[in-house]
Amino acid sequence: MGVGIYEGEKEEMKKVLLVTFSDNADHQDTLFGMYEEMRKRKDWDAYLLCIKTPKVGVQQSDHTWLVDCPERPGVTKKTFNLPLLFSIIHRIRKEHFDAIYFESLHTWNLPIMMMAGKAKTYQVIHEVIPHEGDSQVKMVDLMNKSVVKLSDTIVLRNKTYIRDLIDRYGISAGRVKYLELWRRYPVYTEPVHSGRVLFFGRINPYKGADNLLEIVRLCPDIKFDVIGRVDPQMQEIVGQLAKEKNVKLNNDYVTDEEMREAFINCDWAIVPYNSASQSGIIIDAYKYSRPVIAFAVGAIPEQVDADKSGYLVEAGDNKKFAEKLKEAMSINKDEYDTMSKYAYQYGSKKYATSGAVKRFVELLEK
Repeated sequence: MGVGIYEGEKEEMKKVLLVTFSDNADHQDTLFGMYEEMRKRKDWDAYLLCIKTPKVGVQQSDHTWLVDCPERPGVTKKTFNLPLLFSIIHRIRKEHFDAIYFESLHTWNLPIMMMAGKAKTYQVIHEVIPHEGDSQVKMVDLMNKSVVKLSDTIVLRNKTYIRDLIDRYGISAGRVKYLELWRRYPVYTEPVHSGRVLFFGRINPYKGADNLLEIVRLCPDIKFDVIGRVDPQMQEIVGQLAKEKNVKLNNDYVTDEEMREAFINCDWAIVPYNSASQSGIIIDAYKYSRPVIAFAVGAIPEQVDADKSGYLVEAGDNKKFAEKLKEAMSINKDEYDTMSKYAYQYGSKKYATSGAVKRFVELLEK
């Protein structure tokens, strides 16, 4: 007779470590939300490893490891804190994890992968083709090449760039898995009909700061809230934006609550990007029941249910974008409220962490 599990005896839980050393709030929110959902399960025992001072709240316990490590993928002075790094690796090996999942790129991911023992490793790549104008293009490309060699599985957040990943980095198709982005979702937020439009996020070349300036000028009767830290090469354009009477500019760091208020106080979120793998801003807009208007670049068409959760505009055509924005701002209250509810429902079904946890576990168990 085979040996089975006796009555009353529990099968041992598998263990997964969720890792992000990033100071990016989106990466933290994604991982922290999954950690909290996984902690509810009886088949997987989840642990969390992240930076000491995260920007996003998380439920802490003896399973949350907060460490004073470098917070960027590049090389800094803290990168060479080898005693801390080796203590982390020792602790990981002591726990005998079945899986280690890395949400963001980081130099410390590499030695952890190399010394992970029997644990299967999963690395998310957010930018298959590093964005032009990004100051860390070379570092991102180098990190991509490194993790492709070391990680058992590479996770992509969109389907559009799977072929590019395979061709660019020479990875076998069987090692690439698609897993939709997710976020912790609040309850439905009623529209406020403020007449305001929101551009939220880092102001840099690939996010279309040049497009934004032209759109603002083509829509002088529409009020814009522009919120985001400014890359050095964008100072001139931001200076011009600041002179526009219909723009309210905030280039300071904003808290989670300030971000929430920014989305709630707008009617539309706009995404006039020049390039994009995918957009976390679209997901954030849906979280707060705000429809979007976006250029159809990169994998963004995967995120917008055209004419339902928002509008897609031919890439690079600022005049058409401005026309679509004017049209969107003129629809009646009932039409807008319908789009608002649909954006929330569509986003919740597609991106809510509570639904994504099943797909995440399926990834770990394949």
